Amino acid sequence: MPVKSDLVSILKKNRVIPVAQFDDLQSALKTAELLQKHSINILEITLRTESALESIRGVIREFPGLLVGAGSILSMDALKGALDAGAAFCVAPGMDLDLIDHAASRGTPFIPGVATPTELNAALKKCAVIKLFPASSLGGPEYIKAVAAPFRSKDFHLVPTGGVNQDNFLDYLKQDRVISVGMSFIVDSALIKKGDYAALGERMKKVMSALP
Repeated sequence: MPVKSDLVSILKKNRVIPVAQFDDLQSALKTAELLQKHSINILEITLRTESALESIRGVIREFPGLLVGAGSILSMDALKGALDAGAAFCVAPGMDLDLIDHAASRGTPFIPGVATPTELNAALKKCAVIKLFPASSLGGPEYIKAVAAPFRSKDFHLVPTGGVNQDNFLDYLKQDRVISVGMSFIVDSALIKKGDYAALGERMKKVMSALP
C-alpha cells in the first residue's frame, strides 16, 4: 500500500482504525499479523511508549499491505520522528496549527482532535478529516449529531475516538459525518501485555463481522 494516499478514500474502506500502544517491537509485529489475518488493513500506533517509532518502522517494513499511522502527536519533535519513521498519517488528541502545517508540507495527512464547535470550526480551515475526542465522554453519537448540525454546509469527515467498543461502534458509524472510528478495544494494551492474542483475535472477528 502506498505511503501517501488519499485519506478519505482509505477511511471509507477502513471503517475501524485500531489505536494501539506497544512496549516492544515483537508485540507490534504479532498484532499487525493478527490485524491482517482479520482483514484490517490500517493501524494507528500511538507515541506513548519508547518503542513506538521502532514499532512503526518495523510494522511498515514487515507488513507493507498495512497502512500505519502515528497517534498522540503532541510536539514538533514527535511529528518529525513519526514522519521520518514512515507514518502514512498522523493523529493528535488536540489541534496544533503548526503541526498541521508541517505535516502538510511533508505531504502527510494530519487528523487533529477537537471536542467543541469552536475547535471544529478552526480545524475545518485546515483539515477535511477530524478526530472527535474523547467521544463517549462528550456524549457519544448524540453529541456528534448535535455538534455537526451547524456545519452542514461544510465538507468534512469525523473520526470519533475514546470509549468506542464493540457495543457502540455501529451507532457511531451510522452518523452522517462519521467516516471511521478509532478503537483501542480491538488492540487492547492489557491483552497485548498478557500475550492474549486469541482474545484480541476474537474481538477483531466480532467487530469486523458486524460491519455492514
